[in-house]
Amino acid sequence: MIPELAKLLEVCVDQLNDAIVITEAEPFNLPGPRILWANKVFYDMTGYAQEEIIGQTPRILQGPLTDRATLDKIRAALEAWQPVRAEILNYRKDGSVYWNEFQIAPIANDKGWFTHWVSIQRDVTERKAIEAELQQLAFYDTLTGLPNRRLMEDRLQQTMAASKRNQNYAAVMFLDLDNFKSLNDTHGHAPGDLLLIEVAHRLKACVREVDTVARFAGDEFVVLLSELGEQHDIAHTRAGVIAEKIRTKLAQPYVLNIATEATQDTITHICTSSIGLVTFINHEASVNDLMKWADAAMYRAKAAGRNQICIEQCNTLCE
Repeated sequence: MIPELAKLLEVCVDQLNDAIVITEAEPFNLPGPRILWANKVFYDMTGYAQEEIIGQTPRILQGPLTDRATLDKIRAALEAWQPVRAEILNYRKDGSVYWNEFQIAPIANDKGWFTHWVSIQRDVTERKAIEAELQQLAFYDTLTGLPNRRLMEDRLQQTMAASKRNQNYAAVMFLDLDNFKSLNDTHGHAPGDLLLIEVAHRLKACVREVDTVARFAGDEFVVLLSELGEQHDIAHTRAGVIAEKIRTKLAQPYVLNIATEATQDTITHICTSSIGLVTFINHEASVNDLMKWADAAMYRAKAAGRNQICIEQCNTLCE
């Protein structure tokens, strides 16, 4: 290529919005193909200088949070000499992380031998942050950070399918705070919000990692208990133990620190809960049916004097 034209092309490539990297074709094993050339955007994006990059491998951008499964996907495509597109969390020179969206393609010579890889990369950290925020708004309660009704119903649907497939009991628990309204009526919404946040913390501390805690609305919470066992009596007992643990934990006093521009007050509030729980296995009921039955069981607990637990079995409700 004419030197002047090569220089012109390099200047043009440096004006692109995307980073471009050219590496050797091999080796696939450590240390990997070395970087032969990169445009200015790549150095601006990663914080490295040219002399720090040339001769290194793209592994220099990897770190503890770089997803192993994505790396395996990339390697499998490269070993098959196939183009690949992916998004991965990479590390800049200063240790900060950024999301890298890229596509890699093999380059062959006139004899058909693959000699290089060319990668086009883009920093999509801002886009990923927006996606995460939209995900949070769509599926999580803004006050407590718990899953909302939409996400809970989706997880309940999955749990019902798993229960039918694995012949393993599960349960859905509907709970309502007994005297929450009096707190709002007396002190306003600020202490009420603090109490709801504390309730969320206590609920999460009472369940296992396989379980889900959600806030539906106001002072209504739902707990989904998975993998309770294959035997009815054992599953029923396990669900009851967790429900009692929750009832006891939520009945403990709440110390709420209310700060205003002028003062800081401390309120101690007692707030019990009424809990309705329905166990199920291998059932054809709908998500709405299970939620309706758990809600009805909760109202029976309230009718029994509040601060109570009412446990039902799905098959009994359907008879």
